[in-house]
Amino acid sequence: MSDKDSLHAYALLDAILGTGPATRAESEALRRMIIRVPAGQTIAFESQLTCKAYMLLSGWACSVRHLMNGCDQIFDIRLPGDLVGLSNLMLSAAPSAIEAITPVELYPFSRHNLLAADEVNTSLRERLLFSMARDHAVLMEHLIGVARRKPQVRTAHFLLELSERVTRAGLGERHRFVCPLSQYVLADVLGMTAVHLNRTLRSLREMDLVSFRHATVVIIDRPAMIRFAEFNPAYLDHDPAQRLLRPIDDFRHTAVGPHYAGPPRPQ
Repeated sequence: MSDKDSLHAYALLDAILGTGPATRAESEALRRMIIRVPAGQTIAFESQLTCKAYMLLSGWACSVRHLMNGCDQIFDIRLPGDLVGLSNLMLSAAPSAIEAITPVELYPFSRHNLLAADEVNTSLRERLLFSMARDHAVLMEHLIGVARRKPQVRTAHFLLELSERVTRAGLGERHRFVCPLSQYVLADVLGMTAVHLNRTLRSLREMDLVSFRHATVVIIDRPAMIRFAEFNPAYLDHDPAQRLLRPIDDFRHTAVGPHYAGPPRPQ
C-alpha cells in the first residue's frame, strides 16, 4: 500500500468510528491493529468457526462460496468503507469465504468489540445497520439478476451498480472507473462462464452502452444503459437523513420500471 492509500485508510477509519483526529499514540495503536492481506489470499475461510468482522479500508475484496463441483459463486464485491463478514459474528460458522482481489487493508472487529462500541458510538451503530441493509439489498438484486435477467441486462445492471459504489467510495467517476476484476471473477459474480461473459460484454459494447477493457470500465451512454438495465440506485442509498427528507414525488420520478400494485383484485 502506498503512503497515500494508508493515510486515506486511517482517515476513513476515524470517520466511521467517529473518533475524530487521533493523537500520535492512538494513530500508532490503529496502525498496529490494521491487517494487510496480499491479493489472492483468503481473509476468512468458509465454515471457519472463530471469525472476526472487518472494516475494509483500502483495496477490493469479495464474499465467495467454493462449491464441490469446482465452481465458485461470488455474492458481492467489497470496496473501501464496507463492513465485511458481519454474519460471521452471529452464526456458528462462516457461511462464505472472504478473499482479497487486490492487496487490502482491514480493521478487525470481534463480536465483543462491536457490542461494546454499539452502546456509545452512534456513528458505528448506524453504519452497522445500513451495512446489513445494503448487503441484503445487493444480494437480492444479484439473485434477481441470476434468476430473471437476461445476461446482457444482468451485466449492465451490475456494472451500473459498481459505478455507483465506486463513485461513493471516491475511487472513480460514474462514467469511467478502474476495475481490477478479471473476467473470471466477474463471471463468478454474474453466474456465467468467462466465455459467455466475453460475448455479453462485446454485445454491450456493440450497443454503445459500455466498454470494459484494460481494467477500465467506460459507460458510453449512461441514460440508455439505465433504461436498458432498469437500474434504480435507491437500494444503495446510505444517507438516511436525505432519504427521509426527500418528498415522496421524488421517488416516483426516479423509479425506472412500473410500480407494483399488488396481485389482481377479484372482479
